[in-house]
Amino acid sequence: MKKAVLLVFSVMILCSSLMIGVATAGEPGYTLIEAYGGATITLDGKWTSATEWSDAYILPMVGTTKGANGIWAYKMNMGDAYLMSFLIESPDNTNDAGDRWTICIDGANDGGTAPKSDDTKIEIVGHTTLLMYAGNGTGWSLMANKAVTWKDSLANSTYNSANHYVLEVQADKGTLGSWGANPPPHAVFVSMYDASNPSKGIVAWPPTSADNPGRWGVITDYMSEIPEGLTLAFVAVLSSVAVIGALALRRSKTSSYFFRGR
Repeated sequence: MKKAVLLVFSVMILCSSLMIGVATAGEPGYTLIEAYGGATITLDGKWTSATEWSDAYILPMVGTTKGANGIWAYKMNMGDAYLMSFLIESPDNTNDAGDRWTICIDGANDGGTAPKSDDTKIEIVGHTTLLMYAGNGTGWSLMANKAVTWKDSLANSTYNSANHYVLEVQADKGTLGSWGANPPPHAVFVSMYDASNPSKGIVAWPPTSADNPGRWGVITDYMSEIPEGLTLAFVAVLSSVAVIGALALRRSKTSSYFFRGR
């Protein structure tokens, strides 16, 4: 049995390396997968149900424990548009004009030490105002909102039973730039700032800077949720089929990505 498990694991690793087929830069140790969420997002600044974000990739903002120090989550919701969907939970429960949420995306994952034209920054300031920026080679230039919607509110959650701010954001990937039709890798940076606790500073994933795309985390690839309860033999079959088809998938990955789940 142990040998069978090892064999399947080895085949799956081979399959994954073939299907990704691209190098991913970024801050070491800060990666995630673009999961395809089955649960629809109700944009109300809270967990509308216990399962609303359970199919997302969930990460701690600080350290390795998902809890009251803050978490963030990401998944792709598909319908008439491909919606990059983000959840951020802050331990903050005060409403201050200087509070700020930030999400940065490097669509081409081409790094660099300053934001370029394929880099987008989304900021929500004071729980009232959405601002969007595009990279200009040396910094950020303000731009019009490109189909980004959001809502935050005071609520509790699975990860923090106390009342705290929860933010939900959705961005139509196809409108963010010419890279919007492409699958990952994309670089990503998420941060939050509590103006009532300035000594804590900006809490960020990864703990780098919104102005340095080369040190953001990376969405390395995309995958659909695998149903639970699959037998070992069936997983082995799936892995073998994936290996056989991997080279063909790499050639048509961009086109198949945009029709996935439609």
